[in-house]
Amino acid sequence: MAGRNPERSPQGAEGVAATAGRTKSEDYRLMEQVVEPSNMRRAYKRVLKNRGAPGVDRLTVEELKDWLMVHWPSVKAALLEDRYLPRAVRRVDIPKPNGGVRT
Repeated sequence: MAGRNPERSPQGAEGVAATAGRTKSEDYRLMEQVVEPSNMRRAYKRVLKNRGAPGVDRLTVEELKDWLMVHWPSVKAALLEDRYLPRAVRRVDIPKPNGGVRT
């Protein structure tokens, strides 16, 4: 989970749980809430509304629904069983009008 200070960011689910001070059962209950159908529908609608650029997987917003229909059950199971491994985050520098760069 890299952010502004990647050297200080915990790696993996254990690091996140330890940092937050939660138990594995608390993490599981939290993940159950994350993958709850009403929450996922809300997230999906937000993605459609934002119409962002494809990520490292090159999946477009238009392709997302069909992809989820096929892959969501296995992704959900992997999340709940703590075996989901996300792909690397693509880092892109965005030029700012004043000559600076936003990462």
